[in-house]
Amino acid sequence: MSRIRTIKPEFFTSEDIVSLSSFARLLYIAIWCEADREGRLVWKPKTFKMRYLPADPVDVDQLCEELVSSGLVQLYGDGLAYIPTFLNHQHINPRETPSKLTEPDASTTREQRVSTRANQELHAQGGRERKGTLYDASNFDAFWSVYPKKSAKPAAEKAWQKAKINGEFSLVMDALAKHKLSDQWKSDGGKYIPNPSTWINQRRWEDEVSGSRTGAGDEFAGAI
Repeated sequence: MSRIRTIKPEFFTSEDIVSLSSFARLLYIAIWCEADREGRLVWKPKTFKMRYLPADPVDVDQLCEELVSSGLVQLYGDGLAYIPTFLNHQHINPRETPSKLTEPDASTTREQRVSTRANQELHAQGGRERKGTLYDASNFDAFWSVYPKKSAKPAAEKAWQKAKINGEFSLVMDALAKHKLSDQWKSDGGKYIPNPSTWINQRRWEDEVSGSRTGAGDEFAGAI
């Protein structure tokens, strides 16, 4: 359900806004209409595209990633998001329906409990990893150390954990090595390298890579 929101003139000269692409700024304004009175919303990029950018040739996932990477939007829980500065800039109608979505802090606490249980289970197994189920932070650290675009690390780590990559770690790292040496990633100073969370969420390690030089795996030999 869309809601009426306001925008201040100084919005357009704010440093965190002028650094965004034009369509990302427009999408940011649009999702204010999606947010409830607490600045919380259900995170549905495809719905945003159909509702607010229906005739524009844009990649809405990339625009959403831009907003998350900048910290203007924070994801939490199961498909939820909130706008941290929402209440600083919006005058909410007192008759507006109270938020029905989970508070971000409550979700964080719940995720910490899940992580604790997983660590306890791993310890009970003598440190052995169950393929595709438990999260191994060292694997993500190895991935992060060699990924060429250092952007939105918390979002990337969350995507890594959600994707349950542990059982495919070697496959992912081999594919990343080939992507790094591909013509697309090496062109225009790395302009076309996706944000790490996007690469993970879209399982881009399963893509066929063209224009990659031989010997790609040698680059990461000492990183794994």
